[in-house]
Amino acid sequence: MSALPSGWVEVELGDVFGRRRGSALAPAKQPGQRFELYSVPAFQIGQPECPLGAEVGSSKQTVTPGTVLLCRINPRINRVWLVGESADDPQIASTEWIALRRVEGVVPRFLMYALRTPAVRGHLTSNVLGVGGSLMRVRMAAAWQTKVPLPPLPEQHRIVTKIEPMLARLDEGIAALKRTESNLERYRSSILKAAIEGRLTEQWRKENPPEETGKELLQRILDERRKQWEKEQLARFKAKERKPPKDWKAQYKDPMVPNTEKLPRLPEGWCWATIDQFASTACGGTPDRQNESYFGGGIPWVKSGELKDGPVLLSAETISTRGMASSNAKMFPAGTLCIALYGATVGKLGLLGMDATTNQAVCGILRPIAALPEYLYFALRATRPHLIRSGKGGAQSNISQQVVRSTPVALPPLMEQEAIITILNARFSAVQQISERLLGSCLLTAPQLRQSILKCAFEGRLVPQNPHDEPASVLLERIRSKRESEQKRGSTAT
Repeated sequence: MSALPSGWVEVELGDVFGRRRGSALAPAKQPGQRFELYSVPAFQIGQPECPLGAEVGSSKQTVTPGTVLLCRINPRINRVWLVGESADDPQIASTEWIALRRVEGVVPRFLMYALRTPAVRGHLTSNVLGVGGSLMRVRMAAAWQTKVPLPPLPEQHRIVTKIEPMLARLDEGIAALKRTESNLERYRSSILKAAIEGRLTEQWRKENPPEETGKELLQRILDERRKQWEKEQLARFKAKERKPPKDWKAQYKDPMVPNTEKLPRLPEGWCWATIDQFASTACGGTPDRQNESYFGGGIPWVKSGELKDGPVLLSAETISTRGMASSNAKMFPAGTLCIALYGATVGKLGLLGMDATTNQAVCGILRPIAALPEYLYFALRATRPHLIRSGKGGAQSNISQQVVRSTPVALPPLMEQEAIITILNARFSAVQQISERLLGSCLLTAPQLRQSILKCAFEGRLVPQNPHDEPASVLLERIRSKRESEQKRGSTAT
């Protein structure tokens, strides 16, 4: 900590708050009583829970208005909370909080901000027990040894009065940036919707009549597919020296057709088609993890978490030729459009920038004859909510290959698909530049600005010092004297 201004002192929490803990309380013994509970999960919401005693399973500690709560769990997360000044119900807190009860001479809001500084975070994170995350806790002895600056009481009030409007303006700015970020995402969605409904290329279409409409293109592909199937069937009959049965053509299985009842009307020359009508799909697989020789080869192996609505140029893992042969993993050519079927990235898309295999959570859309892969990427991105709603599962939806194949896609002529790709890439590139240059840098620097404000405040550089203020050393002695008197009275009463 840098040199403190005249009249300030540096104190340990234990020296000021006396290492006192709140009285233990078992809410379950008062099943009908409603409590105001300061739990660790509730901190993220910013409001304490209000459960009945019967709904609280573990023992808690009592707290009072003005108590500052410092979280022991995973101190990398900056959790400091102030117990509200008024409450109709008894106030209790999780025992995972270190409760710093109100002391005369220390402004609770000043203490709350002081405990949010980088210096305090650094001390707490370097004094933990446990392996990590929610299992990592600050050692109690180290917590009480945490050092904070203590200015004169009037200056504490001046700092709080100065700091709170500054932090409020910063929070307002962050909220505005996040609203802008949401607006940009809505703009992307509206542009995608306009593109797949033909409104984005309305003028282009008037100036560029197609040689073959989307409907004609689809019909040609369906006719060619059937002819190819018939040719293959005749070849099989010939190889077996068998005469084709009378009804052999009736065995052809037509691809799924789209249900257009609730779909928007498309421009003339466009049509709705399922992916099953113009492409095939396949999933990958995972080699046996127990066999080390199956991994680390020269074949890229893409997992669903690597699909992030953009090109896939690298894979985190690779597999060997033996690994691919031993599993359902199969090689997809560069340019294949992939979609995540389940997991945290369900519905996310990726265009392979290289030949690659995938795991079973990834579906590759192969040979989309009637749709350019990049156009199909935009079309599926626009219909992602429909895809996810069509899936199964609880908190996380699972999409099957059947769902992918049955997904309706608006099919314009090929030349118009190219025009849509060009327009969308230009629009999305502009949005991305705004997002990265404006929002990205501002949102990244906001936490640094917050810490800079706190650092200035607790180094005495935010407000001027008043030489007529009672020095903090005198204040500290009064706090110690009062605590010693209370301890003596408690000892005598015992």
